[in-house]
Amino acid sequence: MQAKGINRMLIDCHVHSTISSDARSPIAEMCRAAIRKGGGIVCFTEHLDLNPADANFGYYNHEKYAAEIAGARAAFGDKIEILQGIEFSEPHVYPRDFERMVKKNFDFVLGSVHAFRGTWAGAEDILQKYSNEEIYHMHYSETLKMVQFGGFDSLAHMDFPRRFLPEHKEPPDLIDPIFSALIKAGIALELNSAPLNRGKDFSLPSPTLLRRYQDLGGRYVTMGSDAHHADEICMGMDALTAQIESHRFEAVVYRGRKRFPAGIGAGGLEKGGRDAAGIPNDGFSQEL
Repeated sequence: MQAKGINRMLIDCHVHSTISSDARSPIAEMCRAAIRKGGGIVCFTEHLDLNPADANFGYYNHEKYAAEIAGARAAFGDKIEILQGIEFSEPHVYPRDFERMVKKNFDFVLGSVHAFRGTWAGAEDILQKYSNEEIYHMHYSETLKMVQFGGFDSLAHMDFPRRFLPEHKEPPDLIDPIFSALIKAGIALELNSAPLNRGKDFSLPSPTLLRRYQDLGGRYVTMGSDAHHADEICMGMDALTAQIESHRFEAVVYRGRKRFPAGIGAGGLEKGGRDAAGIPNDGFSQEL
């Protein structure tokens, strides 16, 4: 049962705690911060990186993660809905590990490309060795392979290299196939506010990518701050909501790997009546 009185309109479905090596706040602290900000739904998406060049390599502990989620739900579940997800980097490169991991009791699985050519996208040697155009081509080529592999719920920070590079490239010969495969597979596109939250003047994906996703028939999006500290949780959601409404996307959340409307965008809320548990029928209990 979902807690009554929760403001589910403030949703953050890309959050990291100290279960990830590069985050600084434990799960309980992240939940308290989200509650203070009026958050209604928070989904933790801890890093699982199997590339030895990544700082998170070998760090993930599923048993510890599950225990902390259970503790947070017991402590805060009447104030905020707490979902357990994972951000799996390059699942197509590690198919057996991915298959084993997604059998665990996750609500939500993000797929992301952080690495190519044996290292991660923001590494100094990559930035010095390749041009911006080459980096984007490698990144989107890897993203296409990942989306074609599939098996995850939402594509995280599609144009990730924008966080490190002064200009961005969007080659149509890769972008269109990525979106076509994404839509065909029923995978959502993530809107990610991390750059805004860290002093930049943009979010991910770019306006050009959002327009192309819309033009090709893309509908479903997830929303995430990519917070790595309690101060960042639920930040930038107003900007993401404006993008959803402008493009007539439908924001969704995932529970038990099933997609539900978030009540933001084209889907809106279907109000009226109560479900079998006595909770108002606001659209959140209706699987898409």
